[in-house]
Amino acid sequence: MKTNFIINNDQSAWIENALLVSALSLFSLLYLTLRGWTNTLAFVLAAIALLHFVRQPRSTWTLKNIGPTEWAVVLSLSAGFLAILITQVLRQSFIFKPYDGPLRVLLGAPVFLLLLRKKVNFVQVFQYICPFSLIILFLFVYFFPAPKETWAEGRFGTYFVDPNTIGVYTMLLGFLCFFSIDALNKDSVPLRLLKYVGVLAGFYLEFKSQTRGAWIAEPAMLMLWVIIHWQERSKAAIFSSIIMTIIVILGLYFFVEAFHTRINSIYTEVIAWINKSNTYTSAGLRLSFWQMSWILFKQSPFVGYGDLGYQAQLILPEIQRTFSQEAINQFGQVGSHNEYLANMVRSGIFGLIAVLLEFCVPAVVFIRGLKSPVHEIRGTSAMGLSLVLGIMITAISLEVLTLKYTNSFYGLMIAALCASVLWKRTVDNEG
Repeated sequence: MKTNFIINNDQSAWIENALLVSALSLFSLLYLTLRGWTNTLAFVLAAIALLHFVRQPRSTWTLKNIGPTEWAVVLSLSAGFLAILITQVLRQSFIFKPYDGPLRVLLGAPVFLLLLRKKVNFVQVFQYICPFSLIILFLFVYFFPAPKETWAEGRFGTYFVDPNTIGVYTMLLGFLCFFSIDALNKDSVPLRLLKYVGVLAGFYLEFKSQTRGAWIAEPAMLMLWVIIHWQERSKAAIFSSIIMTIIVILGLYFFVEAFHTRINSIYTEVIAWINKSNTYTSAGLRLSFWQMSWILFKQSPFVGYGDLGYQAQLILPEIQRTFSQEAINQFGQVGSHNEYLANMVRSGIFGLIAVLLEFCVPAVVFIRGLKSPVHEIRGTSAMGLSLVLGIMITAISLEVLTLKYTNSFYGLMIAALCASVLWKRTVDNEG
């Protein structure tokens, strides 16, 4: 492993740098394995960043030194927090609990500015940590499985991570391993093997979680890989990869009963909901939740209802006459099951703007990075775009940023990947 993890390495700040390297390297290692791990390191990294800027002379850094793109990233990391603040002011209802999750994403803002200032090569270490995190999680689930009654239908989960969350994020980590292959330069054989093991561990955990929302995102992720590598790789190799992928998917469909049943259930449950023969299925309930969310949004499009205020509105005649009482009661307990609609119910139009900023601003940074002539920038951008694309798609059927640890992970990943792309791009432009 190269040693130039921090380019702007002030030797007088060796304690700060050691803490930064340690926390940044490890925040994803036990992300889905140990409760509180990523949350704790998110606060540690934010504290390091804030202390760094506080102790610096004012002359060495000012807000004027932050460019428009950097401000856009800071805004995207702050958007969820600001949406809740604005709508609470408009409603004149101030409760701290709704800030819990968005605060974790906001912690990524000072971390982003610090990593930008120090010019940190995040992917240089993350390419090792990512597969190790999946291997550790695989071993943990295998040797210390959650009791069968914890999660229905024998789906994989841990003592604190539900199957839907573990399915989405093992899929994302698996693809991050996949996109990290040769991302910085040509990988050695041991490193390439480690990444492939990480990919297999991630996809196995995703498969066993039976999370259909994650499965649906995979074709788009694979297509993204093909588009990114179409010009620089052999067409024969790309077509071979596509054919092998199709063969694997067809093999799973025709020879693995659980996969076959879960895939078919998407179609049968949607059709049953449309013709009203059975609306109380997993997909049917989601479709009902989305309709109820839209009705609620139209009733309060600018200020929303906060985290739980929507529950009192479920007596609306339009909701009562359209949906079964079972669906209404369950919606009151679990919410929208859609990241976009959940934010619209919570914070109205400001919630929608916030979630779009959280996803689209980093996506733009990474898309621009893909056009760079520098291989490292393109590789890092491809990893970042795979993360954002996966989140954007899975957010349609799940609330992917509703938990504190998922917010911490997303905020730190976006901060680290955006900073890596932007400081390298600046150096490239100067050169």
